[in-house]
Amino acid sequence: MKDDIIQNQMFQEIKNKEIFKQAHQYTFDYLDNIFDRNVYPTDEALANLSKFDEEFPQESTRASSVLYMLNQYGSPATTATLGGRYHGFVIGSALPVGLAAKNLGTIWDQAPSMNVLSPIGSKLETIVEKWLIELFHLPNKSSAGFVSGTSTASLCGLAAARYRILQRNNWDINNKGLTNAPKIRIVTGKQAHSTILKAIGILGLGVDNIEWVDVDNQGRIIADLMPDLDENTILILQAGNVNSGAFDDFETICEKANKANSWVHIDGAFGLWANAVEELKYLTKGISKATSWAVDGHKTLNTPYDCGIILCSD
Repeated sequence: MKDDIIQNQMFQEIKNKEIFKQAHQYTFDYLDNIFDRNVYPTDEALANLSKFDEEFPQESTRASSVLYMLNQYGSPATTATLGGRYHGFVIGSALPVGLAAKNLGTIWDQAPSMNVLSPIGSKLETIVEKWLIELFHLPNKSSAGFVSGTSTASLCGLAAARYRILQRNNWDINNKGLTNAPKIRIVTGKQAHSTILKAIGILGLGVDNIEWVDVDNQGRIIADLMPDLDENTILILQAGNVNSGAFDDFETICEKANKANSWVHIDGAFGLWANAVEELKYLTKGISKATSWAVDGHKTLNTPYDCGIILCSD
C-alpha cells in the first residue's frame, strides 16, 4: 500500500476504534439525560449554534475534535423527540431497539438499491414489504418502496398514478414527457395536506387543475358531493386529517372510484396504522380498495427518522 497520509489515518481510526468509542460515549450521555433535559433547546444552546459558523477549512481537523464539537454544541440544540415529551407536531419517539439497529446499519453503510449491492439490505426490505402488506391488510399483489417520508411516498404514489393513466392512453411519459400528454384529472378534498399539493406541482399536474371537493367540519370529504369520476382521474383521500384526525369515507368513495377505474391514492401518514388495530378498523373500512397508500415508519412503528413507505397495488 502506498504511503497515503489520509488513507493511513482512516485505516488507523477503524483499527483503534477510538472515535467510535468517543461517539458511543456521547450517545450514552445523551440517553442518560434525555428524560430530564428541556424538551426544546435553551436560549444558550440556540445561541451556541453560531459556533458552527466558520469559514470553509483549508486543512483537515482531527476527527475527535469534530465529534467533540457536535456533542458540545449540537446535542444541546436538539429537540428531545426521543423522550416522548415533544408534542409540537406528530413526531414519534423511536424504540430503543430501532435506534440500536440503526447504529449497526450505519456501520454497515449499505446502499441496497440492488441485491448485488447489499444482499442483507435487499432481504430485509423484501421481508418488511411482506409484513407491511399483512399488517395493513392490503391486497397481496401490493408492492412497497422505502423513501425518506410520507411526503416523498405520496410523490411516488402520484407519479405511479400518472404513469399508469398515461400508459392506458398509449402515452409513454418516460419518452414523450408531459407536453401534449392526455389530460389527467386530480380530485381531492379541500383540506388535503400541503405535501399533496407540493407533489402535484412537482409532477407537473398543476395545482390550479385540482377539482376540489367540499369537506365537513372535521375535514372529511362529503361523499355525496363527489364529482363523476373516470379512468383518467387520480382521487386523493386522507386516512387521518392533520388537524382533526378524521378519516374519509373510503367504503363509499372508493366503490365509486373503482367503478370508474380511477386511481385512488390515500395519504395515510397520520392514520393508515389504524387498519392494523381491530378496535379502530371501522375508521378504515374500504381502505384496501385504493390503489396506493403513503405512510411513514416513525408514526406507525416508532422507527428512527427518517422512514417513509409507499405501497401500490397496480
